[in-house]
Amino acid sequence: MRPVQFILIVLLALGTYLYFSRLRSGLLDRVMVLLFAVAGAAMTVVPDFTTKVANLVGVGRGVDLFFYLSILGLAFVCLLLYSRVRQLESSITELARALAIKKANTPDESGSRMGRPDDTARAGGRPDEPKS
Repeated sequence: MRPVQFILIVLLALGTYLYFSRLRSGLLDRVMVLLFAVAGAAMTVVPDFTTKVANLVGVGRGVDLFFYLSILGLAFVCLLLYSRVRQLESSITELARALAIKKANTPDESGSRMGRPDDTARAGGRPDEPKS
């Protein structure tokens, strides 16, 4: 085994361990990460296998096939993340609207509704200061 293969296997194992120990995810996500880790380890230990697979699908080298698939995977992940960000923005907007409506309809300590000035505020004075 070449030194670079050992380093790559250790980094792959460390990344997989960090994923499983730190991130919460569903069963499907965990299975996918485990499959990618096993595939990555197999491609690292037996690099000639990726070249054979690449030749079967019409690509010259295994590393080229890996990069093509990685670019497609990265584009898909970006699309999923963009979709999630849009969903979160929509949720935040809904929450902000609900909070604004609740605050607008909730009376404050003086009994007046928030968002509507009472008589003292329109007159320019504070309720606790004497009128002259």
